[in-house]
Amino acid sequence: MKQRFIILIGIIALIIALIGLNAASFVQKEKQPDTEFNPNRSSYNTGATGTRAFYDLLAETGRKPVRWQESPSALLTAGKNAPQVFVVIGDIRVDFDETEIKQLLRWVSEGGKLVIIDRFPNPELLKTTTSWKITTVPDVTQMMFGVDPSDNAQMTDKISAAKPVQPTVFTTNINAVQPSRFASSLKFEPESEKEKAKIILSDKNDAPVIRKTPSPVPTLTPKPTEKPLKTDKNKIYPMPSPTPVTMLKQDKADKVYFEDDAPVVHLSNDKKILLADFPYGSGKIVFLTDPYIVSNAGIGLVDNAQIAINIVSADGGIIAFDEYHQGYGSASNQLLAYFAGTPVVPIFLQCVALIGVIMFSQSRRFARPVPEAEPNRLSKLEYVSAMAELQQRIKGYDLAIENIYNDFRRRVSRLVGVDNFTATDTQIAQLLSERLPSENAAEIENVMLKCKAIAQGEPTNKKEVLNLTRRLRELEEKLGLQRRKSKQK
Repeated sequence: MKQRFIILIGIIALIIALIGLNAASFVQKEKQPDTEFNPNRSSYNTGATGTRAFYDLLAETGRKPVRWQESPSALLTAGKNAPQVFVVIGDIRVDFDETEIKQLLRWVSEGGKLVIIDRFPNPELLKTTTSWKITTVPDVTQMMFGVDPSDNAQMTDKISAAKPVQPTVFTTNINAVQPSRFASSLKFEPESEKEKAKIILSDKNDAPVIRKTPSPVPTLTPKPTEKPLKTDKNKIYPMPSPTPVTMLKQDKADKVYFEDDAPVVHLSNDKKILLADFPYGSGKIVFLTDPYIVSNAGIGLVDNAQIAINIVSADGGIIAFDEYHQGYGSASNQLLAYFAGTPVVPIFLQCVALIGVIMFSQSRRFARPVPEAEPNRLSKLEYVSAMAELQQRIKGYDLAIENIYNDFRRRVSRLVGVDNFTATDTQIAQLLSERLPSENAAEIENVMLKCKAIAQGEPTNKKEVLNLTRRLRELEEKLGLQRRKSKQK
């Protein structure tokens, strides 16, 4: 027990030493400032490139923003908790795979609204059910190295503010929007005649497929109408709603649409188209080409906050920010993520390794084999029998009779109530004869004197010793002096 207690104290001391060494050697890494070359667009990030201010603005103005930490497939099974708007702000940390893209586009085709805010979006997400191809044109003349994203002067150097192209829901209460130097531009191209003639059939798990027909090329300025829109200083009348989609059914297709709408441009400056939306099935995809407009550093400029609110408006519905592809998926270990960058993680791993070594060592022996312990086969009478055999070999009858007689005298003295050392043999013999009427006191005294003489050295033989011993045992039996057997443990 003492040995185990010492081992336990040693293990505790070792763990304390490990904690102390880790804490002493830990050097906290300085938080790297956000850069446009490697931004963090998460709504958790409070840095210059993050979108925490945008998320909090929506919450404080009565909207319902949530951080979506599941795969896009959950959008199709969310039921009552399904969001109406799904916001993807790049650069993302985890790329969309092919299955996720199909599931997300299917959700859009069923009436969802996908908002993409990125300079270099995934081209597979820039899909429309019209007869137009949508691509982005990055601004390769601007260099991101050395630019501080928190410095508005550096980010917007020589860049003019964007103006609304036409009065729409997205440009309500918008006078100007300030993009950054690195904003990309949208480009629209009509499909070829061969592509226009195709009827694409959909799979059961894919989004509805569209029968595309020619549409007019979008322009940066609204076309004149027969009756111009009436506007005043405080009110803007929305444009007429687009032509509704007509659905036809084919033998081998689930859904085939005829679409006459074109992508709608909402915002541009003198060089770039910054904001447009385009239909996809029953839903729509909204694309903003510059995340700086909704970032913590840029959302406070001119009407950037208002345009950010307008493009994600959901009529009281849930607005989901994609945090799954920002590296905050629900499947990741939140406990390790919480302690990341602290000495807690290495301390925990070292303690686990130490416990594993202790458990391994308990079942292993790191030395030569030890022979098995032999059981003790000696009985408690082994010594007595050995001494008896020794006395028999050397013919030590005097020693044998001395041991037997002294034991007899001590026991009978206690029985008759006299002192063993002061009482004489005559007195003891007389008392014994009183207890045993069949015995003669003189005969008992004679036996006792004979034993005493042999013990003092008088010559004797084996036969005589046996007779005397037998006589003493007879007296003991008559007196009821039974020997108690000791309990074996």
